[in-house]
Amino acid sequence: MPSNPCIRVREATRDDIGAIVDINFTAFDDNVMNRLMYPGGVTADVKAKYASKLFPQDNAGTPANEGQTVLCVAEYLPEPTDGPGEIVAFARWLLQREPRTEAGWKAKEFNATTETWGEGCDVAVVNAFIGEMTRIQRDHAQGEAALYLSLLACSPTRQRLGAGSALLKWGVDLADSLGLPSRVEASPAGYRLYKKFGYEDVDVLDLKVTDTWGVVNTDGSDWGANNAVSLAGPAPDGVVRSVIMRRPPRKAAI
Repeated sequence: MPSNPCIRVREATRDDIGAIVDINFTAFDDNVMNRLMYPGGVTADVKAKYASKLFPQDNAGTPANEGQTVLCVAEYLPEPTDGPGEIVAFARWLLQREPRTEAGWKAKEFNATTETWGEGCDVAVVNAFIGEMTRIQRDHAQGEAALYLSLLACSPTRQRLGAGSALLKWGVDLADSLGLPSRVEASPAGYRLYKKFGYEDVDVLDLKVTDTWGVVNTDGSDWGANNAVSLAGPAPDGVVRSVIMRRPPRKAAI
């Protein structure tokens, strides 16, 4: 799948943190789950806490079976240049080269707190949503060695340039070169892009948003009703469906 020649993918540096934080929160600004997680809007403390987690210890001394964080950005370059471009999207990967033991993967629990997610964040929603998605992914993967895509986001003003596709191609090429599968928790909006790159449905999280928080989809937003239908059937009304997906390696490691 060719990428846009105006898009360049590279590994991120600490100088990119500000752009990454801005893209992360603007990309999902109109997402119902983000509105529930940040009911009063995204605070400066939330942004600071998020920024602090982008480069965890620079992977220094991280065991291969614990996973190495790889953060990539996509730059928009209207004209060919060797200089910097405009950062329009990013992807955060976890590269786990070796499988984890059952005791190891079962011991890792998700627990969001105000101290880790920031003031103004509704951590009960975070734990119900991201925590449950993480648990489903963990229990399905059972510690397998894989390249995990933890997040992909694109600036709302720079969509349809091929930045998301370029970032995904970078990741699946890496996974294939290592002979590893790739895994992701797909949002309703991202599901079709992952399908194009060979990710397969393996499980779903149907979060009862209307029953739990009283939010009704009055504007016809994509809540994933038609995603993973062959696996789980259409999602019921009032539910936001996220899909756990896995892409098998396309070739063995050399």
